[in-house]
Amino acid sequence: MKKLNWLFIFFGLLSLVSCETKKSIDQPPNVILIISDQWSTKVSDGSGNYDNGIVTPGIDLLAKQGISFKQAYSTYPLCTPARASLFTGLYSHNNDVGFNLKKDSILARAKLTPTLGKSFKEAGYNVAYFGKEHAGGYGYASATEFGSMTHSNGGMLAEGSAYDPIFTEDAIKYIKDQKDKPFFMTLSLINPHDICRVLGGKVQGATFADAIHFARNDDEPYLRFQPRPDLPSNHEVAYEKGMILHEDFMYKEVFGLNEDQWKRFISTYQLLIENTDRLIGLLLDNLKEQGLEENTIVMFTTDHGEMAGSHKLIAKTTFYEESSKIPVIIRYPQEIKQSITNSDALVSTIDIMPTLLDLAGVEIPKGIDGRSFKKQILESELSTNEFDIVFSQNQFGRMVRYDQFKYVRSVVYGITYEILYDIDNDPNESKNLIDDPKFKNQLTKGRKLLDDWLVNEGTELIVER
Repeated sequence: MKKLNWLFIFFGLLSLVSCETKKSIDQPPNVILIISDQWSTKVSDGSGNYDNGIVTPGIDLLAKQGISFKQAYSTYPLCTPARASLFTGLYSHNNDVGFNLKKDSILARAKLTPTLGKSFKEAGYNVAYFGKEHAGGYGYASATEFGSMTHSNGGMLAEGSAYDPIFTEDAIKYIKDQKDKPFFMTLSLINPHDICRVLGGKVQGATFADAIHFARNDDEPYLRFQPRPDLPSNHEVAYEKGMILHEDFMYKEVFGLNEDQWKRFISTYQLLIENTDRLIGLLLDNLKEQGLEENTIVMFTTDHGEMAGSHKLIAKTTFYEESSKIPVIIRYPQEIKQSITNSDALVSTIDIMPTLLDLAGVEIPKGIDGRSFKKQILESELSTNEFDIVFSQNQFGRMVRYDQFKYVRSVVYGITYEILYDIDNDPNESKNLIDDPKFKNQLTKGRKLLDDWLVNEGTELIVER
């Protein structure tokens, strides 16, 4: 008789667990968007396969448990335009956030333009934003929780190192308090953007690197007592004229750096990435502790990359792979297979908004430029014909990626340049094929794709000013 009673209790508990599981599955998924700033896929991409000794268990785990897109590009490899495009699904010429931000007009427009946050809010989600906004108000739109502090600047001397732990702590607390409704939460971390102030700090004579007394030469210990990072394979490959504004002050800072100085720069950058990854790991651990992992979509991405010594350059804005490529990693245990890599689909910043909405079953606003790549996520073996071209722009040029090629047209200090790279056979982007007759057809195709896009978008190749 006692045995029979225990069986009733066992099956009763099993029924309760089953009901709770079904209840959680029937609920709309929570959505967490994690954005870093200036994260280079050449340094860390979630694969766990690193030659330079960097350790990033956070995004490596995310990639292992989901899908990673290896051909994702920034719509505009600069902080504010990229973020505005992410939250609106629009190119910068359609959301008015370009190189020169007209704050008054943007703040007014942000109230009227459909955004990622607004779309989730209208679908019944709680909306929260923690961290750096820097998107002209488009990121903050419809958020009601901001944590201990709001921050919308570009980041100066060690701001990310000071503030990112606070943003993360606030995000973790927010997750713990969510019970009644599904939530859409953005954790926008400043780093590794602090690398921008390694060479020239806001405080006279002081930079972030001054606080790091390590790796100044081969005799000083680096992280885990391992060798200092190697220089990039294309460090000695001269930059192509037309790819950068070569008179810009930031390039003058690095022209003439010796090998020790470059290695210290890269060492500092890797440290910033590792610190950022650690915070991402803390958030993922908390999500698991709260029992929300299964029914939560998590995406990790960035606004743009970092040159980190490639072509002896720093920073972003350029169309080189180190600057224009971005990580896009998505985990959703209920729907997405584990350890999937998509190396074919050319996706872009403007595609993130419709994709997250589509994955969550939320209606995508009409009239946006981006397209959902949900099918490419759930059916990774699917043909990528729909995502075989991607466009990018900056304040002095335009880029189109197609087939295995990259075509760039720019106007730098009044001179027009054309650049053609074969990315598959020349990943270091060392040879401009623009005058090579063997690539005439590929050049013609690139020119036509860009010309047609400029006409269709009603925009033009703008001269920097």
